[in-house]
Amino acid sequence: MSSPIPLLILGAGFSRRAHAPALGELGPKFRVVGVFSRTEEKARAAAAAFSPQAKVFTNLEEALAQEGLEAVDVALPILPASDAVDAALRRGLHVFSEKPIAESVERARALIQLHASRPGQVWCVAENFRFWRTAWKVKELIASGEIGAPVVCHYPVLVPIKATPWFRTDWRRTPEYDGGFLLDGGVHDMAALRLMLGEVTEVSAFTRSVDPELPPADTLVASLQFDSGVVANYTATYALERQRLTYWGVARSLVNGAARRVEDCHGGRKHIVGTRGSLFFSRDRVELVRGTQRTVFSMRSRAVVEELDEFWAGVREGKPVRNTPHEALRDLAVLEAMLTSARSRRFVRPAPGAEPPSPVAECVLP
Repeated sequence: MSSPIPLLILGAGFSRRAHAPALGELGPKFRVVGVFSRTEEKARAAAAAFSPQAKVFTNLEEALAQEGLEAVDVALPILPASDAVDAALRRGLHVFSEKPIAESVERARALIQLHASRPGQVWCVAENFRFWRTAWKVKELIASGEIGAPVVCHYPVLVPIKATPWFRTDWRRTPEYDGGFLLDGGVHDMAALRLMLGEVTEVSAFTRSVDPELPPADTLVASLQFDSGVVANYTATYALERQRLTYWGVARSLVNGAARRVEDCHGGRKHIVGTRGSLFFSRDRVELVRGTQRTVFSMRSRAVVEELDEFWAGVREGKPVRNTPHEALRDLAVLEAMLTSARSRRFVRPAPGAEPPSPVAECVLP
């Protein structure tokens, strides 16, 4: 096997929860040589989770200047993340950065232009929904003609965000970028929708603010037109109150055949209607319905592990990656178009990407 990639972790919060276990599974492919955080205590705690040999940094320039460093894993708040990606690319490092690609399409284009001048460097924008096996299964079933020609899609996202750890981060509660949680979470959904249904050509949207603690808006309803002709309804709200479920309450619902009600109040069950059948899907399950026949597929995703493994293969073996900056730009452009539509009360076409759309690397399901 090739030598491990010396990796610097930028950020001591999300990276510790999500990236440390994944890097542990990948064994010798990466060697964490340092952790950066503005707070030394947090950096030390994170370093202990990654590697006893990892150095601790509170100065970004010093961290990036480490001798022998090859790559960075950027898991910082959205605004400083853009600055960190810029600095890492300028130092000749490979970059694995959390979504969104940047706080705006304008900033994303500038970063992509910088990256284009350094063709030897790999930059992956970590969008785990592009590794969501449920979405790949839906794409596969549509491509094989199981539901005929897809006609309409209903894609609800129902999140009691104040009951999650994400609400406890100051930069999310008082966002200095457009869209707040609608942007931060919405780029995930745009990645999934584009993966399953193709490119979005036009949007129309409305937003509203239900909870004043979730600025600038917490609810969005949009219509999306795809280049294939499919029309989708995207409904997202982060203003729900937490549903308090008990073990016995859930058990009774399952016994009584009400599993769908449990699914629908925790994330929303998605639905694509075709000329000959329908697909219903949620986090780890796809249902193909044709007439009175129903086929269920159970899926299991290991997105973060697969993302990092593909990044390693891109760096060490020169293999293509599906989480390119151009794909992440298109996700952001669709979401930004929705926010623009809601403000202007008009139809909006997503800003064109930095290059013509390229096929997403295929996902082979076991």
